[in-house]
Amino acid sequence: MIVYQILMCLIILTVIPLCMGYTVTGGLKSVSPVTALCYGYLVMMVSFELVTVPVLLFTDYGNFRYVLWIYTPVMLVIAAAGVFRAHKSGQLKESAERMRDDIGSILHDREQLIVWSVAGVILITILVLVSVRVIFDGDDAYYVVQSLIAQQKGAMYSSNPYTGRAAAIDMRHALAVFTMWISYVGTVTHIHTTILCHTVLPLVFIPLCLMIYGQLGAALLGDKKELTGYFVIFAGFFILFGRVSMYTPEAFLLARTWQGKAVAANILLPMVLLTYAYVSQDIISGDELGFKTWLPMIVINASAGVFSSLAVVLVCVMTGAGGLVLSVMKRKIRPLIHACVTCIPGLIYMILYLYYTYFGWR
Repeated sequence: MIVYQILMCLIILTVIPLCMGYTVTGGLKSVSPVTALCYGYLVMMVSFELVTVPVLLFTDYGNFRYVLWIYTPVMLVIAAAGVFRAHKSGQLKESAERMRDDIGSILHDREQLIVWSVAGVILITILVLVSVRVIFDGDDAYYVVQSLIAQQKGAMYSSNPYTGRAAAIDMRHALAVFTMWISYVGTVTHIHTTILCHTVLPLVFIPLCLMIYGQLGAALLGDKKELTGYFVIFAGFFILFGRVSMYTPEAFLLARTWQGKAVAANILLPMVLLTYAYVSQDIISGDELGFKTWLPMIVINASAGVFSSLAVVLVCVMTGAGGLVLSVMKRKIRPLIHACVTCIPGLIYMILYLYYTYFGWR
């Protein structure tokens, strides 16, 4: 059973997101497997939301089984489409060669080897401390239990997690289906959702956070990419010692890794900055920004509602601000218009949220 659980975790949390990421990276010039993995998680969240929210709104108690039946083939089809697209465009081969070159340059440079070794030690230290230190958070009684109810009773947001009794759907949390995604992963991998939240997910999302910061650092450093390792070390130190209060992003990442708002603060918002870093490189090189270039930003805006309703607003604001900056850089209004268009999924989410919140629900 343990072998099966580990194998399924590797497939669901690594292989599948990596394959799905290649469906939206066609407009990016330089794509590594790490980049595809980061975007792949957002594609996974968007596809899961598109399946789960209609099931939640239009079916009754015991509806989680429909998500299992529908989403699993959808996920596999999207992953296969990503591999096919990447292979056909040559991006799969290009990203593999780039990763091999990056690893080779690190291994053949003593300074780089030492720097990245230190970064690896910091990451391992964080993961060990998170795994062996019991960090309690009061929200365990709600979010983790919602995932557990869906896993064991098959009910999505229709049971009170404090009493276990049937209750009306809480629309404040229901549209943020990240807890149901956790339940889906736990069901497929045969892992108890409490163990998944407190043991497995930190081993996934904390390294993913550092991967995003590493790519962001490489984009910001420009021609001095050899300093990326130092950037990752500083980011690791901020995470390791950043829990100066319970409200910092670092505290959320360490103590509430399994909460959507923690993922939004430490992964989703940095992904907005990373995407704009890639888009600005195209502007500097004089390339015209097409649909493929903006597709990752659409995915980011569409995935925000999976984690938190507040994340939808924050991502839209950041997207609009970034589009304004790009318009000033290019002296054209088109980037701002494109940025506003990418916020349409967030607008649709907020309309649904306001409608079902203020007009009642069953």
